[in-house]
Amino acid sequence: MSFSLISGAFIPDIGEMKKEYRSKKDGLLCSLSAEDYRDFFTSAVKILSEPMFFFLEIPADNDSFRTYYLECTKPVASAILKRYGGILYNDGVIRWGFGSHKTGDEIYMQEYQTVSVYSKKPEEYQKILEKQGYAKNQSAKLLWDIISADNPGECVNVESDDETYIEMLNNLIDAGMYADGK
Repeated sequence: MSFSLISGAFIPDIGEMKKEYRSKKDGLLCSLSAEDYRDFFTSAVKILSEPMFFFLEIPADNDSFRTYYLECTKPVASAILKRYGGILYNDGVIRWGFGSHKTGDEIYMQEYQTVSVYSKKPEEYQKILEKQGYAKNQSAKLLWDIISADNPGECVNVESDDETYIEMLNNLIDAGMYADGK
């Protein structure tokens, strides 16, 4: 099984990057291969308990990020993934995810295809990864682990259907998304 980069991430040599995940005290951690985003997030959102939320972290001044939240239900989360998947699954700069107010579970997509699953009961999320061919390995490498001065990484914004994350954010603000107040 080969590992693929998203459109918004560039690393000259990903070598023998494997589809693996590792468990951590508060959940799971892995680099998610590009072709696995849609199925992983579609399945993972179904596990979350309502009430839930979608969050989007966008670049701000001084290498910091601004966080926006949208309270949502599972159908709304599915609609976000369907409507904005082209951006969410390919943009290398934004960070985003979904969480449950009820259980505290959170699925967080970060730079270089790093997905963190925060959960007291990560077994259901593990099943999704294993169904996609990911093996548990406590030494699993992340894309971050292979970036170096000799193998530099770069993340860029993408456009999908003539939209960027800015248009996505503006549309979601019209639907009730709000800034974190910083």
